[in-house]
Amino acid sequence: MCGRFALAVPRRLVAEAIGVPDLPQNVPPRPEICPSELIEAAFVSRETGRRLAGLFRWGLVPAFRKDQAARPLINARAETALDKPAFRGAVRYRRCLIPAQGFFEWQQGPGGARTRYFLTLPEAPVMALAGIYERAVTADGEVRDTAAILTREASPQMAAIHGRMPLIVPPGAFAAWLDPGLTGRADVAALLAMAPPLLRLAPEKGMERAHQGRLDG
Repeated sequence: MCGRFALAVPRRLVAEAIGVPDLPQNVPPRPEICPSELIEAAFVSRETGRRLAGLFRWGLVPAFRKDQAARPLINARAETALDKPAFRGAVRYRRCLIPAQGFFEWQQGPGGARTRYFLTLPEAPVMALAGIYERAVTADGEVRDTAAILTREASPQMAAIHGRMPLIVPPGAFAAWLDPGLTGRADVAALLAMAPPLLRLAPEKGMERAHQGRLDG
């Protein structure tokens, strides 16, 4: 799963990494981003074909859900996203890239002790987490843009820490992942099966955090 990530690198590097040159610059570093907070994501406009960046609440609320106050979904399993009603529309038609410096995961040790790890790409300051988004309108007319992070089975490198990890999109697949016209089941399934990259694993001893939001990944 993915319950915490960070984005505390210079904004220029974020803009270069996700291909949105006019990304807002007056954004403070975010060394730890938690569920229910606002997150940035890149997407492609159906109307113009331009790659844009927007703010989404981390915790997807399906548009069909009548109770917009229900607990949101922060993760979606890549293996089942095409079939689950909460995710299947978004993963076909509303995919996005969520920039992250790295993500945090906890390893359960003997006697209940936990070690927190910060996982990053060895050769890049920013990774792109595979995301999906929804727009819902409440009964009061409030527009809510929400997003979830796709997760996959852990790579062999990651498996000793946790059984799940975020789906990380390599730069060569950015265009396909964001393409709003790429909606066929076979094409999307291939994107969801992207191989995981090698990561740098940095342990932080003695740190414990409680996960927030509903974890579906």
